Amino acid sequence: PWKSSDFSNFCRLAKNPQIMRYVNQGKTWSDKRILSFVDKQKKRFQEDGYCRWVVVNKIKNNFVGLCGVGLFEPPGFLEIGWWIEENFWGNGYATEAARCSLEHAFREIHIPHLKSVVHPDNHASLAVIRKIGFQQKRSGLLGDYQRSPKNLPIVTYSLK
Repeated sequence: PWKSSDFSNFCRLAKNPQIMRYVNQGKTWSDKRILSFVDKQKKRFQEDGYCRWVVVNKIKNNFVGLCGVGLFEPPGFLEIGWWIEENFWGNGYATEAARCSLEHAFREIHIPHLKSVVHPDNHASLAVIRKIGFQQKRSGLLGDYQRSPKNLPIVTYSLK
C-alpha cells in the first residue's frame, strides 16, 4: 500500500496547516513524526491487514491523500479516517475511499465495529461520515480519551 515515493507526498499533507487544522490541534508534523507514521502504516498492514492507504486519482494515477483504518491510541479502538489534498476537496475522493476502506474492513478482514473521531467544525468530514452510514454516538473532548489535548472538541461516530 505504501511506496517510498509516497513519503514526500504525505509530507505535503502533514506539513500543510489547512489540512492539519483539525488534526493535532492544527500543528504540522515533523519529518520524524511523518516517517514514524508511514512506518506504522506499513507494519500495521503486514501484521493486521489494515492501515491508512494512499489514495490516487484513477485516471492520472497521482497522489490525492490517504484513507483507511487506524488504531486510535489510547484507548485502542479502530477508527476510519482520511486526509485529502486541498486541490481535490469537494470531488468525492474521501467518500469513495472511505467506502472502499469500509468494504475491506468489514468483508475482507472482518472488523466488527469502527469508530470515527471528528472535530465538530470539520463539516466536510462530518458530511462524509454521515454519507457512509456512521451514526453519531457522543460529543465531548479529546481529553475524554487521551491525556492531552484535553480542550479539543470532538464528535464520535460508530458503525457496526
